[in-house]
Amino acid sequence: MPELPEVETLKRQLQEVIIGQQVRAVKVFDPKLSVAERFPKGKVLQIGRRGKILEFIFEDGQRVWLSLRMTGRLLWGNEVSEHRRLTLVFSEGNLHLIDPRRFAALSFPQKELAPLGVNPLEGAPPSFFEGLRRYRRPIKSFLMDQRFVAGIGNIYASEILYAAQIHPLRPLSRLSQEEWDQIMMSAREILTEAIRYRGTTISDWRDLYGRPGEYQKRLKVYGREGEPCPRCGTSIRRIMVAGRGTYFCPRCQN
Repeated sequence: MPELPEVETLKRQLQEVIIGQQVRAVKVFDPKLSVAERFPKGKVLQIGRRGKILEFIFEDGQRVWLSLRMTGRLLWGNEVSEHRRLTLVFSEGNLHLIDPRRFAALSFPQKELAPLGVNPLEGAPPSFFEGLRRYRRPIKSFLMDQRFVAGIGNIYASEILYAAQIHPLRPLSRLSQEEWDQIMMSAREILTEAIRYRGTTISDWRDLYGRPGEYQKRLKVYGREGEPCPRCGTSIRRIMVAGRGTYFCPRCQN
């Protein structure tokens, strides 16, 4: 599922090609996405990101949210894919929604919603951690909860906790302020680097021009069960946390 680095990659690439362009036509190829017929036909003023959600903002104030979910991606150009669900025809090109599993969704917010959790690229104020001390839930599941931390999914949560040397099952109530600060610093560094490499391609992810990301070459623990830890050589383990496969070093992370 595209996480913050992948969606941020799309946001930045879209800003370069469709800002100021007019949506001339909307072509829907999947009846399951018939709501797309409501897509505004106007000039795109801005492209934003809310956690893992792409936001299209039009000059008349209308907004459209696109959640890519499991296998959704956007492709700029004239290529046609058997998994194409939607095409937006702009004045200077076409934007296609490619989605093999057909889970991607559009919504049209009419009012301001409650804000998402903290942006891990910006960090969190000291008061944020103080409010966490009463929780006993595992830090891994907390990092993936969009109500608290916006944009982190399974891949990057594993990598962030490895970098911070924190066990994924450690309860929030057992974290020190210093450890929380280390998690936030690791998150910012890893997510920033992943954006620079256009995200992580495990299976379906491609950027706006159909290119796979490259951060998978730099993963330390995710998907590496049984391989030696890059720090200490101990075999990487895989466990389930909140229903998601979670990778960690049993020696380095405590």
